[in-house]
Amino acid sequence: MNSGKFLNLLLKRLRPAIILVVIVAIVYVYLMQFVDHGLSWVTYLVIFLALIKTSYFTFFTFKQVNKSIKTCHSFGQLLWIFGLLVILIVFSYAADFTCLIASDRYSFQINGLNAINNFSYFDFLFETFYFSVVTFAAIGYGDIVPVTTPAKILVMMEIGQSFVLIVFGLSNINNIHTTIKNQ
Repeated sequence: MNSGKFLNLLLKRLRPAIILVVIVAIVYVYLMQFVDHGLSWVTYLVIFLALIKTSYFTFFTFKQVNKSIKTCHSFGQLLWIFGLLVILIVFSYAADFTCLIASDRYSFQINGLNAINNFSYFDFLFETFYFSVVTFAAIGYGDIVPVTTPAKILVMMEIGQSFVLIVFGLSNINNIHTTIKNQ
């Protein structure tokens, strides 16, 4: 299978996941612009949407990846699939963390400073993306620490999601090898 056909197949299979991330991002942008973040229910809405997203990634997307394993012709193509999934998950959790900080600036302790009032929106985006990458990779430097219960729940969800993705990938290595060898 050539690269063009593979990318089309990859985008076709992952299109629902990409659409979900875009929809959630639009909802988050709406919430950040028009909803009073001081309302107590906003943090729980972020947690609820993240739970739906995590469930979706876990069940539907991994099912699609499993189908792709059976049709792909190279290990490199499968690495593209897993790489795209990792990027989607990291960006989606970065958006979750950004929304949580927008609703409660004391959700995370950053660089030893609990009050982060001087941060711009782009500072939040960079810090949350960095934190999401570090959390997904299970490195945990400790320079950004979740302080509130909703923040801790989101972090646990991302750690669980990364664990599931890695275990899923490792458990299918034999299937990948067998499928590629037989084709």
